[in-house]
Amino acid sequence: MRSSLSIAILAAGALAVAAAYALTLLAAVPAMAPWLLATGAVLVLTGLGLLGAGPRAPRLAAAVLVACGCTLLGFCVALTMTPHAANGPLLFGLPRATALMLLLTGGIPLVLLPLAYAWAFPREVESK
Repeated sequence: MRSSLSIAILAAGALAVAAAYALTLLAAVPAMAPWLLATGAVLVLTGLGLLGAGPRAPRLAAAVLVACGCTLLGFCVALTMTPHAANGPLLFGLPRATALMLLLTGGIPLVLLPLAYAWAFPREVESK
């Protein structure tokens, strides 16, 4: 992937995070701030991951995109699910929203990215 696109994604994410902080401090549209912060944080992670993968590692860039997509999905799940009731159902011993968010934002990237890097390194990074 071209570095100019990665930098544009990174800049868009930084602007979204700054807008989320501005909306929170100004109390203008507080309901929109968490969504902007979640989206901006994922865009920043995506931009940095794509810059790290570089143009010679398309498979590693694809793994970064999948991991960041899972992270965004985890944040969306956490922001849209209703609050946990005291005697509500649990998933892995945690409230459903918490368990899904931890699995999607932490578990999948924690497993996927090191495996993708280890698999792609000899083929795409070291050989060229």
